[in-house]
Amino acid sequence: MAIGMSVARQLRKLMVLLSFGFRTQSNKRDEVLSAVDGAVARLRHVPGCSRGRVFADTEDPDSFTLFSEFESIDQADVFLTSKEFLVLKGIRMMLRDEPVVVLDDVRTRLTRLVRE
Repeated sequence: MAIGMSVARQLRKLMVLLSFGFRTQSNKRDEVLSAVDGAVARLRHVPGCSRGRVFADTEDPDSFTLFSEFESIDQADVFLTSKEFLVLKGIRMMLRDEPVVVLDDVRTRLTRLVRE
């Protein structure tokens, strides 16, 4: 398949990337990650959510970002008002800073294999 056809097919599908960045208090890291792990497991079953992952910062052991992909902004908004998101809001007292939510509208995604 020509690359142009692949791009055209991917352009038809909008994706919303929701990121939830947070820094834990060092002594609360395990407790926070346990709560986030459960929330991510439930997030993966939310209608319209195609992926949920938590990434650790390589420079700050207490800094993490939860990334999730939604099929539309409306579905991301539904998640932000859901009981699953309330769990994430509930960990605020165990964080160093206020968590930050960012929504990105992704209209194109190109995936390529890295080969020698």
